[in-house]
Amino acid sequence: MITTRHSLGRAFLCLVARRQGQHLNAIVVVSGILLAGFIRSGGVQGQETDAEESIAASVAAGPLEQRVRVKLDVAGELFASAGRGEEPVRQPIEVSARFDFMESKAQEPPVVARAAATRRYLDATAEIRVDGKVSRTVLANDARMLMVARLGTTPVPFLAAAFLSRDELDFLETPFDSLLLDELLPKGPVAVGESWQISGDVTAGLLAIDTVENGVLEATLKETGDGRAQISLAGIVEGAADGVPTHVVVEGTFTVAASDVEDSESLNRQHLAGPVATVSVVLRERRQASHVAAGFEVEARLSVSRTSQLPATTSESDAAADSVATEVVIAQESQSDTLATQATQEKVVRRQGIGQPETVWHSDQAGRYDLVHDQRWRMVEDGPSGLVMRLVDCGTLVGQCSITALPRADADVTPAIGEVQRDIQRSLAGQFRAIEEATETTLHTTTINPIKMVRVVSAGTAENLPFRWIHCILWDAQGRRVSVAFMLEASMQKRFGDADRELVEGLQFVAKDSESKPAVAKEARLPR
Repeated sequence: MITTRHSLGRAFLCLVARRQGQHLNAIVVVSGILLAGFIRSGGVQGQETDAEESIAASVAAGPLEQRVRVKLDVAGELFASAGRGEEPVRQPIEVSARFDFMESKAQEPPVVARAAATRRYLDATAEIRVDGKVSRTVLANDARMLMVARLGTTPVPFLAAAFLSRDELDFLETPFDSLLLDELLPKGPVAVGESWQISGDVTAGLLAIDTVENGVLEATLKETGDGRAQISLAGIVEGAADGVPTHVVVEGTFTVAASDVEDSESLNRQHLAGPVATVSVVLRERRQASHVAAGFEVEARLSVSRTSQLPATTSESDAAADSVATEVVIAQESQSDTLATQATQEKVVRRQGIGQPETVWHSDQAGRYDLVHDQRWRMVEDGPSGLVMRLVDCGTLVGQCSITALPRADADVTPAIGEVQRDIQRSLAGQFRAIEEATETTLHTTTINPIKMVRVVSAGTAENLPFRWIHCILWDAQGRRVSVAFMLEASMQKRFGDADRELVEGLQFVAKDSESKPAVAKEARLPR
């Protein structure tokens, strides 16, 4: 029996560890244990909006507020293939992360559609050591007031009036999320020594993996006293994440309020009334490398505590968050040289809009464009030569996308469909078979800066398999341009659907104070 989460589980912290010459280009997931791209520790500079302020005010006085503290320490090893016939590249990793937030369950109806809870982060920091190099990150101030949707058994954070980056989403995901903890409780009264099993979909959600294929988590009431019950939790789970096998061993305990059942037929049985107050677990996970992630073998020690308290006013919570953030930034700037470039990075303005779970915001490193896209697109490379992402749907590699910012051109120099077609035929060389479609359209027609697009679909073969390529050249009235190229096996077309159109619809050019001089027409059509 295979149990599947309704939504792909991400990593709590991702780390893309790059090596010179051969890189461990890993967005590594550690059952929610943090590991993709030495996370940009400088954060982003956001903009407060009326929508965010009104939501903050409405939830700050919620009657169900709890303070949640999470401590996560990870130690282990990353590994990835170094090439055919070569030994895998291995790197030691250590992670120490701390989270402290106020959580209010959504009222009926929720303030924002699909929101199950609201969180105000007072602290969210992590220190990562990979192969001896230390990096420290902190959650940006304008990302500390969050909505959390529950999609199946997957808690998904999002902003009400803006968008979170992949790094932020990965950073915020931890195993044993507080929204799922009460799912550990039995359905009825239990006696000391009695056990019950946790369902497969809840287990997948708690471990932040995609599926559970074999094994179970089992809880056992160990003892009660002073109105409190202690329950052990143990199990060995075989599952999958990003389409590859993972093996997780869980050992730990949790506590909850308990009371005698006043029923002669239920003598010596206890009613375990939520919420779960504390959780302390050790997770040992071994996972193979996937299309978008390195493999790893790690041990994680996780503790969670939840206490109910009177809600603070919005101003009090904001002041507390600002105080913690200031302390963390000072500590961050005093770290090793690894952080020097991160601490001095140019501030980036967060994309504003109606936030939705399962969407991701990406900002070009050079500040030329930004992008809001489906979270199934996973970054595998981001550097001066461009952005490379892979579309992974329920563990299956569906397609790949490359985005390259092109040199500026004069506003009156526009790409012609015929010229783009010829460039594509030359770039595909012996793989090209035929042009299937070529169009020119306008995106964002309702905005003050519409974007023109030439889109060319071609067919051919690669490694004796039928492939499709979709090349898009986008430009605006200021001569700013970007190339977006997709490739997929022809057999994946139905599953790929309109993923290319949806992605380019989410791209916007970002205004800069200074621009490079215009390039010649050919340079502004396709990347060299």
